[in-house]
Amino acid sequence: MNTLDRVIDVKLEEGATDVPIWRWLRELVEKLGEDGMSSDESDTYQRTGLPTYRVKHLRWRRKMDNELNMVDKLRVVDKDLYSRRGAKPIPRFRDDRNSDSCRSAPKGRPRRLYDSQWLQEQTPRERRGLLIPDENFPWLQLLKT
Repeated sequence: MNTLDRVIDVKLEEGATDVPIWRWLRELVEKLGEDGMSSDESDTYQRTGLPTYRVKHLRWRRKMDNELNMVDKLRVVDKDLYSRRGAKPIPRFRDDRNSDSCRSAPKGRPRRLYDSQWLQEQTPRERRGLLIPDENFPWLQLLKT
């Protein structure tokens, strides 16, 4: 069982009203897959001297900082969901000034996960090569957290 499954189970037990949002976030992360996740550059936070990660931009991917930040914050907010052993959570900063990733766009993701401007810049052959399925993945407009 992954972390988002545990979040959903806890929220169901609590009778929380935001269960559909967490189910959608779980599906978003699953649809993105490992190849759809951005990489990080290690850095040091100047004020504290502690390690941080600067999240690189994936030009092909739709902007979804708020949605992914909600998932990232689970490690800090809901510590019960994670083992106390292993690596400690390190802050991840998403910023327009961060560098671009050189990771190629993965194939077979729902159209709504690709940046529409980036898709328009691709040739018809490149778009066909992405093997975008006909599925209609709904996009939830979440309030910024």
